[in-house]
Amino acid sequence: MKNLNAMADYTFEMVPQMVGRIAELLTSIDQKLEKLTVPAQPVDNTPELMGVKDLGAYLPSHPAPATIYGWIRENSIPHYKQGKTLMFKKSEIDKWLLRTRVKDDGQLQEEAEEWCRTHPIGWRHRK
Repeated sequence: MKNLNAMADYTFEMVPQMVGRIAELLTSIDQKLEKLTVPAQPVDNTPELMGVKDLGAYLPSHPAPATIYGWIRENSIPHYKQGKTLMFKKSEIDKWLLRTRVKDDGQLQEEAEEWCRTHPIGWRHRK
């Protein structure tokens, strides 16, 4: 096939062959692009160890420092303390967030039914 630069050299009879060649080239380009395309990964610039202020910014609810100190007093949030410095490990906070998931009505119903099956009425015997 001729060089595609000189349009005056082409005839109407050559159009089907040229369209076929263009389709082949586009398919080849698509295949090469698919190999190069890497899915974009979100960039997380959150440090692995965070202070109270960083933790407040990281958590979805953006709690006030007083709330975070309350969780620390209750020992309900994983944390580290070195002297007066409080630190929170990002990976542990992520796990903690997943543990605090609220169960839906179906899950609560299943748990209640399981408890009733394993704890029949009068299951405690008085001596």
